[in-house]
Amino acid sequence: MSFLQPFILFGLPLALLPILIHLLNRLRHRPQPWGAMQFLLAASRSSVDRARLRQFLILLFRVLAVLALVLFLARPLAGGWLGWAVSAAPDAILLLVDRSASMEHFSGDGAVSRREKVLRLMAESAQKFEETSHLLLVDSALRQPQALLKAESLLDHPLTNATDAAADIPAMLQSALSWLLENQAGNAEIWIGSDMQSSNWQAEDDRWPSLAGKLRVLPQTVKIRLLAANANSTQSDASISLREQTRQTREGSREAVFALDITRSAESASPLSIEQNLDGVSTELPFDAQSLQQRWRRRVNLPSQNASGWGFFSTPPDANNLNNTAYFVYGQTAKPAVLVLSSDPIAGPVLQIAAVNYQTDPPQLAALHSRWNAASESRQGTTLLIWQKQLPEEKEAKALETFAKQGGVVLFLPPTDLKNARSPNPLAEADGNHFHGIRWEAIETNPTNDPFKIGQWDRASGPLADTEEGISLPLELLNIRQRRRLTGLHSLNNADKRTDASAFASFQDGNPLLVRIAVGQGAAWFLATLPRPNWSSLADGNVLIPLVQRLLQNSARRQEKTISAIAGETNQSLESTTWNPVVGQKNADFRWHAGIYQSETSAENFRSGEESPAWLAVNRSPLEDDSGRLAIEEIRPLFGNLPLAVHQKANEQNAPLQSEAWRLFLLGMLVFLLGEGCLTLPSSKPKPVATHRPQSPMQAEY
Repeated sequence: MSFLQPFILFGLPLALLPILIHLLNRLRHRPQPWGAMQFLLAASRSSVDRARLRQFLILLFRVLAVLALVLFLARPLAGGWLGWAVSAAPDAILLLVDRSASMEHFSGDGAVSRREKVLRLMAESAQKFEETSHLLLVDSALRQPQALLKAESLLDHPLTNATDAAADIPAMLQSALSWLLENQAGNAEIWIGSDMQSSNWQAEDDRWPSLAGKLRVLPQTVKIRLLAANANSTQSDASISLREQTRQTREGSREAVFALDITRSAESASPLSIEQNLDGVSTELPFDAQSLQQRWRRRVNLPSQNASGWGFFSTPPDANNLNNTAYFVYGQTAKPAVLVLSSDPIAGPVLQIAAVNYQTDPPQLAALHSRWNAASESRQGTTLLIWQKQLPEEKEAKALETFAKQGGVVLFLPPTDLKNARSPNPLAEADGNHFHGIRWEAIETNPTNDPFKIGQWDRASGPLADTEEGISLPLELLNIRQRRRLTGLHSLNNADKRTDASAFASFQDGNPLLVRIAVGQGAAWFLATLPRPNWSSLADGNVLIPLVQRLLQNSARRQEKTISAIAGETNQSLESTTWNPVVGQKNADFRWHAGIYQSETSAENFRSGEESPAWLAVNRSPLEDDSGRLAIEEIRPLFGNLPLAVHQKANEQNAPLQSEAWRLFLLGMLVFLLGEGCLTLPSSKPKPVATHRPQSPMQAEY
């Protein structure tokens, strides 16, 4: 139980005042022995125990009445969420508000979203502490503590509005911890309002043990209060997200091919229609929903009169409108160019042939080099870089990262050392360099009669997807005798969930064959084997050529004046440009809100006829499509031994977090005083007068 006026509790010793008065009153009457009293005491001994009990009850009611009065004046707060043992109001309360896209699901009553419900309950609770505690807001976007003068300002504060960015609960707690350390605040409480989404909490992150330990060893007491808005919505919900966008040119016409993930809740039983909007022209598309989760491929003809433009796909309004739209932009046609870096006399020429650019007339053979000049001039026109050599050193790695961030695509293949290919110590062949934390492990070899086999691959999107006619690439026919496994993927998939790393093909034993890592506007791909006879049958071309050609087409976006970004993950280069919203919320900030944006400078140049505008498409974070929720039993271990109180009524109508309990103590005081008064009333029956007195044996003789 907490108290809004804790200093009143210093008056609790006043409860001993009735006992002190009772003892002092007894000292006023000193007993004097008198012979005749012996007979009177013997006569009344039978009623002594009853009188003592009555006096004890009177004293107890007086003590309880004083206690109730002191507690009433201290203004106690009661409730399961704020129901600690007796404690004073904290010096600081840090309100951690999750305003990610998943928090926009309507609650069970359908009136307000989870975020709005959390804000209302937090404001009602924090209002009791306005005069005694410092209130600070830590939102999931900026994650910078902001002072609040009034708790009611939470409801209309600009930093509590909905965003399309993902929340990072450990990072928010780190901001709260930094504030406590810098300001040396007294006892503090951290209130967390969240829907318990797994991708936001990152329970396997290495930051949790460190955070819990640092909070526990602070000189002041820190308590955690969790407002869990994790109840399922009773309304139907459908979400759409853009997973891949590629460009193709057919007979002089431009096409964009999209891979869209459509997810529906169990309550969605009605047919679903999707709106396609291209440069402001809408088209209604019927969607055949065959399952709750489905990947949909859509081919769109781009207008020839526009060098660049925008568009989006959207589903009808439902329980969460923030996951109903996927935005895209397209630019003018660009010519892709390939550079193959390899010193292998067999794998190098095979890769060079597979990367022939058929979009030129005549087809252009890819350039083959054994060394790479990291200078920017040498890669100015390159869109696809095939890297079949030892992973780059630090200087080259930075240049490659810049190349990828600008939209370039890099395909890494395992390095070979023919001199040591049959070394008895395979660990000596492991690549010591890394790119984004990923390294090549030692060469693994399987017998010719028992090669590595492909177990599964992504048939709906990526460079290994099925053709439009539904024909699959023959990956199951590949015979792979040698491979290099990748190390570092576990950290990308677990600890650093904000890195978009995914396996597009895997062996039967679960090890990946083809992995993609998103780097800025481009990507880095890793292929675990080589097109060499002693490695695999990739040199046959029926898998390698489609793979390389599709990467080549996708890499052409590096030459377009369009940018795609994820809300909450924009870089500083974008922030240096003024972006005006074209589609989406009015006056939206491109850093946190999905939509279509146009560069202000490019728009002015476009109006003067100098160049086409630069477009920016921002989509919500893919982490917000995670349907997993953590249970309270999974949350408690994250905080270690820190005090944790949980409230799980965020979806109930008018469910308060706590209320002042002074009325209860006021009523108790009145009851105790009434009981004390009843016990002190004189008896209404007159006491009987003794008419007979016991005779002594001597008197009995007369």
